[in-house]
Amino acid sequence: MIFLLLLLLILRMTIPKSTTEFTAEDFSTIMGTNFESAYHFCQIAHPLLKASGNGNIVFNSSVASAVALPMLSVYAASKGAINQVTRSLACEWAKDNIRVNSVAPGPIKTPLVENLPVYTWQNAKTCG
Repeated sequence: MIFLLLLLLILRMTIPKSTTEFTAEDFSTIMGTNFESAYHFCQIAHPLLKASGNGNIVFNSSVASAVALPMLSVYAASKGAINQVTRSLACEWAKDNIRVNSVAPGPIKTPLVENLPVYTWQNAKTCG
């Protein structure tokens, strides 16, 4: 039996800004990077996954899709879209023996994000 694992490690991209400061270009960039690229990649991969008889897709979501965080409205929306397409594809493609899941990690303290204004590591707070 052939197992084909398709692990979608699509770049997670955000621009921390107040909602009123996002431009249409910011919105398109974040949604394109975080959602559209993964969605279209799945469309292209479906025939290969189906032919394998046992495919698996793992999307990269975020805790921001389920918890309100300041300055991440578009990022959160893009990851919420990932969560919903995960459920939809899992339902639609089960007949093709393709499993679809997502992981939703929280913030990880790394030098890349350590100084972003969104993250205050000593007292991280959410809204609500």
